[in-house]
Amino acid sequence: MKNIFYKLKAIELSIVVYIFLTSLLIIFSQKYITNEGYNLIIRVSILTILSIFVFFKNDNLENSRIQTVRLFWPILLLGFFYTETDYLNNIIFETNLDPIFVKIEQLLFGVQPSENFSQLLPYNLFAEVMYFGYFSYYLLIIGLPVFIYFKLGFKVTERVIFTVVNSFLIYYLIFIIFPVVGPQFYFENSTQNLPQGYIFGWLIRTIQYYGEAPTAAFPSSHVSICLMLVWFCFKYVKKLLIIVIPIAILLILSTVYLKAHYVIDVLAAFIITPLIYIISSKLFSYFTLILKQDDNNN
Repeated sequence: MKNIFYKLKAIELSIVVYIFLTSLLIIFSQKYITNEGYNLIIRVSILTILSIFVFFKNDNLENSRIQTVRLFWPILLLGFFYTETDYLNNIIFETNLDPIFVKIEQLLFGVQPSENFSQLLPYNLFAEVMYFGYFSYYLLIIGLPVFIYFKLGFKVTERVIFTVVNSFLIYYLIFIIFPVVGPQFYFENSTQNLPQGYIFGWLIRTIQYYGEAPTAAFPSSHVSICLMLVWFCFKYVKKLLIIVIPIAILLILSTVYLKAHYVIDVLAAFIITPLIYIISSKLFSYFTLILKQDDNNN
């Protein structure tokens, strides 16, 4: 029988590995969690879709529609895997680690910056700028790979998307191991004191209502992935830096202003991002190599 894995793309192999690891966690942690059957069915569904995609492998058709879908579809899975970290993140630590982070913040700054930032600038116009910065996170994750795809083609985009998605998956594993929910969930009624803003304020509140979960605060994947995207701009499309850098600054500030993260979440992201980037880059090269070898053998 032919090895089905040789037909996978590198990012799809990364997803298979992530699903395998988290499935083991679900299976062996049944006394700590519920509805494990539902989550396992979701995983089987994702693998079924992936197995359908692999039959469309054709190296001469990399720019065909199906190959383009295969290039971008892993981004769509991030929302599910993100919310799932809330389901899995109290298996190792039964209680969230926020009290420790709050004490560190108090020790370092004498206050809680995530609580005080919005109090210092309680203006709807400034808040709207912060909401825009936070919303731009989603625009960058989707928009930059799309721009690179049309500007530089399939191969470069494949590397960019792998690095981003695989880095997310690494962070999701960290979030599962270290449960930190962030100021917006830890401090009671914390977000009720935020200025409402205008259009982007409404957009962010809508996204948070349907997609946010008490999870994934440390380290800040918002900041880390943002830094990676800035690096990709510098590496591949420098002319976008004049737009992306100001947006990145707003995004980083917004994570604290909107109480999504503690300051130490942001600092940790700056420290760990080079390591996560290197790991994802090395994995892309390694997965691409072994898949190519298997392809040649088949």
